[in-house]
Amino acid sequence: MKYGQPPPMSRGELERAFRGGSGESIRDALISASYSEDASWLLDWCLKLVGDERSIARYGVAVVLGHIAIDGLGEVDLMRCLEAAERLTSDPDEATRLAARDSVDDVLHAIRLHGTSQS
Repeated sequence: MKYGQPPPMSRGELERAFRGGSGESIRDALISASYSEDASWLLDWCLKLVGDERSIARYGVAVVLGHIAIDGLGEVDLMRCLEAAERLTSDPDEATRLAARDSVDDVLHAIRLHGTSQS
């Protein structure tokens, strides 16, 4: 899979992509948001999109969950991150499963560093 970092997006652009974009635009918006948006806001969107019918959107969720667990340490409910990442470890799409396994590792690391509670 060839990857390039998506460009920065405004919150309005992100929300439009999350609500009605293609799987690719959802993935790109999730990754873009992981660099600029509040971790708890982004986690809420990940939880809404974790069951999306498009594997590429679920892949984006799987990638971002680990990032926000580490980068948003103290800002997000790590147990919610863990539950979503664990759900994706049994995804039908192999790339999503692999990304989810990496995110589970990241979330567990964050839990070891900080515990499970949100600050």
